[in-house]
Amino acid sequence: MASIHQPSAVREAVYGRAAEQEIVDDLLRRARRGAGGVVLVDGEPGSGKSLLLRDSVDRAAEQGFSLAVAAADQVSQAIAFFTLRAALPEPFAEPAADDDRYAPERETERSIASIRACLERRATTAPVLVCLDDLHWASPATLAALRTLPGDLGDRPIAWLLAGSSAQPRGAGRLFGLLEKDGAVRVALGPLGRDAVEAMLADAFGAVPDRALTDLTRGAAGDPALVAGLIGGLRDEEGVRIIGGRAALTSPRLPERVHDLARRRLGDLGKEARRLLVTAAVLGPAFRLADAAELLGSTPAALLPAVEETMDAGITTAARDAFTFRHELLRRALGELTPQPARTALHLQYGESLLANGRSAEGAAGHLLAAAGPADRAALAGLDEAAVRVRASAPRVAADLAARALELTLPGDPAALPRAVAAAESLTAAGRLEQAHRIVRDQLARPLPAEAEDRLRCALSSLLCAMGRPEEAAGQALTVLSRARPAAGLRDQAMTAHLQALTGLRDERTGPVAEAVLSPPGGHDRHTTTAALLARAVVDCADGRVGAGLELLRQAVRQEPESSCDARRAQPLLALAAALIDLRRLDEAEQLLSAADVPALRNLPAGAALSLLRARVHLAAGRLADAAAEAGAARAAAESQGAYGYAATAHCVLSVIELRRGDLAAAARHLSARPAAGPQFADIYARTESLMAEAQLAEALDGADAALGHVRRLGIDLHARPGLLLGDPTAAAWLARTALAAGDAGLAATAADAARRLADACPDQPALRAAAAHGRGVAHRDAACLAQAIAVHPGAWDAASAAEDLGVLYGDQGDRDQAIHRLKEALAGYRQAGADRDQARARRRLRRLGIRDRHWTAVPGKPASGWNSLTHTEQAIAELVAQGLNNKQVAGRMYLSPHTVAHHLRQAFRKLSIASRVELTRIVIERT
Repeated sequence: MASIHQPSAVREAVYGRAAEQEIVDDLLRRARRGAGGVVLVDGEPGSGKSLLLRDSVDRAAEQGFSLAVAAADQVSQAIAFFTLRAALPEPFAEPAADDDRYAPERETERSIASIRACLERRATTAPVLVCLDDLHWASPATLAALRTLPGDLGDRPIAWLLAGSSAQPRGAGRLFGLLEKDGAVRVALGPLGRDAVEAMLADAFGAVPDRALTDLTRGAAGDPALVAGLIGGLRDEEGVRIIGGRAALTSPRLPERVHDLARRRLGDLGKEARRLLVTAAVLGPAFRLADAAELLGSTPAALLPAVEETMDAGITTAARDAFTFRHELLRRALGELTPQPARTALHLQYGESLLANGRSAEGAAGHLLAAAGPADRAALAGLDEAAVRVRASAPRVAADLAARALELTLPGDPAALPRAVAAAESLTAAGRLEQAHRIVRDQLARPLPAEAEDRLRCALSSLLCAMGRPEEAAGQALTVLSRARPAAGLRDQAMTAHLQALTGLRDERTGPVAEAVLSPPGGHDRHTTTAALLARAVVDCADGRVGAGLELLRQAVRQEPESSCDARRAQPLLALAAALIDLRRLDEAEQLLSAADVPALRNLPAGAALSLLRARVHLAAGRLADAAAEAGAARAAAESQGAYGYAATAHCVLSVIELRRGDLAAAARHLSARPAAGPQFADIYARTESLMAEAQLAEALDGADAALGHVRRLGIDLHARPGLLLGDPTAAAWLARTALAAGDAGLAATAADAARRLADACPDQPALRAAAAHGRGVAHRDAACLAQAIAVHPGAWDAASAAEDLGVLYGDQGDRDQAIHRLKEALAGYRQAGADRDQARARRRLRRLGIRDRHWTAVPGKPASGWNSLTHTEQAIAELVAQGLNNKQVAGRMYLSPHTVAHHLRQAFRKLSIASRVELTRIVIERT
């Protein structure tokens, strides 16, 4: 029995219990006013009952209460009234010998009367707090006294604070129920909230916790004892340091204090319950009773009493088809109490059992990985088998298994080569390209059996294509295809890789190779057929047969209606979505993207493609900030995976977005930062942006003459491939406009003719009709066509571009009113799309017509000084100045007057507290 009646020398902080403390405070206030009351505190072991009671006793002591404080325990439950007598240690008055109350059969009544008299005496001099903890261990006599005394003494200034464990109801649970009916207030202590736990961490370590530390404490599930033990242990063992202003976890080990807590929780249980818990802890956060019984050599029926005991102790709970540990931190500590050799044996036994019974190979993977060790043939064979079984459904898990098996294989082991091949294939399928590339490169540097070499070359072809080296990828695939008799299945793997590489190269062989796969049908597996359909569709769209291309893509989707979790496979859902975005059928495209967005895709290069396509949807809808965020996410994901071909395409899309926003320096940086040069397979997801980003940047930076070379190369391709204009309804108009500005009217007509041929082939597509009208309107200075384009264009920016072209045409024809009307229309559309550079150009054209548009507005909360205080226009001008441009050159690129540029520069100098272009250049360089 542990008494808690001594006031604390230093009060321990109570976190997350403000509401409960207020209830106790109200109880004490009533007692000070002369009225009794009862508060009942329920909570599982470790829920913080004792801490709340200690805090309450300290509060009562400070207020002058007479204290009667004690706690029951497992021994005291055999002694009648022991807990109450411990709380009231003074001698009780005994009745006289001749008093009939002295009879032995009335001993309980006499003891209760003595306790009542003692409390009454105390209450005459000061309010009394009776605080009793752990009443689930109290004797029946103590519970009987507590059933009567609070009611009998209700008119005295006596506060009753009674606590017991809800995990062990017994007699205390019945007592609490009766007292609650009599009017007692019942408080159930639940888990601590996240804010309370983070406050405990911040107070303990003097800094906001980092994510790893927060995640570790989350494993306590709000259990105050576990959280406090973890924090105290980390402090004792210096497991946390302040790094960058945050409390950072520096060791993955659980502190010994947490292990001690786990031992104490186990110590309260019987032998069978302890055996069950330490075994089940190795199985994972959830376990089936049948699995635990198998490992323990028992039966589920025999284990039922043990599992019920663990549930009564609040350690486990029952889910629908399994039992789960309520606190992951406690489960982990229990598992670590098992010696390492025994843990390893349990992991191996359970992993092999899952495989043998046809259960989750993914579930088996974690246990086999935990059990595997160098030269352990049985464990490594289990890894091999599990990797094969999960390769199709979970490539990432297969990659972990295969890579670990290879890592643990000793040099000279006959299994080393097969494991290297399996690891290369699994890592490629999982999108871990650079790791796979290292293995393939090392293996191909030595003589190999033909089948092993071919499997490695197939993997190499797939990963090189994603890494932005399609020409090399095609060569590796051709090496395998040139074999007289490739091993079973390898021909299809090589053909799939070859088709993707050719598609990325925009090679003229793509169509014939795809046709050879598709005719006659049934000659290749489903994945190769899908790749051929996708390749053929890309060729058809490029050649202007958009309807045929769409039908082929839909056929591919019917064959593969879900996203593939294998990075080597084609993704027809994404390819069809890209084609629909090209045609500005954005709602349909977004539905496909939602269907394609599965968790398995997010760690593959195709996950970057998904973000790219979402960026293009936002760009087409005029949501430039969202477009930049998605394209930036695509770039980051691709680069982290080593998928540099996808990263290069993302940089092109980002460059186009920055051009639209008016940040020419950022647009140039994206193009110069592309990690892979030349055409890429990923370009099928952003065809026009990939083709035209360089040309459009050159024109924006240095005028139409600088872009003419790019435009002429595109013009040559447009004769045979008008579909290269797909993806941007204003592409033909831009090409025609740039060609005319450079003096090449024939090239302008070529672009317009290509757009017309596309529209004629697909008259039911409004975006193509708008593109054709816009292109013809610019190339042939046709006002009616431009008006038609404004009416038909699906996007605000596209319509604004046509309106600007029409305004310029009216201005050239001397129709000032119509020119102003159309340029204002263009300005409104550009403003809606957030296109700052285009707005500036439209304003400049309006100023030439005598119309001034005051467009600046104050931004709430914008800083008054520093880089962030600069407007977007001021920042853009500063970046151009940092490139060495003078005011006149900046004015030409920004479509402003030199006078306006000078004004913005003066404002920038003032906000940055500088006086020269040299200082401005230094600031821009430092930020870059």
